[in-house]
Amino acid sequence: MSLYRFARMSALLGFAGKYRMKIFNMVAAAAFAFVTSWLYTDIASYLQTHYPQWVGAALVSKTLIVYAALFFLLWQLKPSDRASPPTMREAPAAESESDKPSRLDELAAKPKLTSRKDAILNK
Repeated sequence: MSLYRFARMSALLGFAGKYRMKIFNMVAAAAFAFVTSWLYTDIASYLQTHYPQWVGAALVSKTLIVYAALFFLLWQLKPSDRASPPTMREAPAAESESDKPSRLDELAAKPKLTSRKDAILNK
């Protein structure tokens, strides 16, 4: 096995492990829509011979099921909220703590760092 194949397989397995539930839900929704669409031909032929007045309702219900599965599939692909920036509700909490010096300000105030900064800037 080449190094490229190994890296590709590792990346695919890592991706599949991270998004296992989303992938499962998407495959299940797609399979449900496919099977519903495939079985409709048998149901439509049966309804056409025995109950012709129900063929339209069966077509509408099949269409709703397939599009609902498609909507669910696309809903699973939406970006997660974990990577979103902080919301407006979180911003005032950060502002109330602004009176305390931040960790970066504390580091910048150390004498050894200020002397190094001055030495670099004065070169």
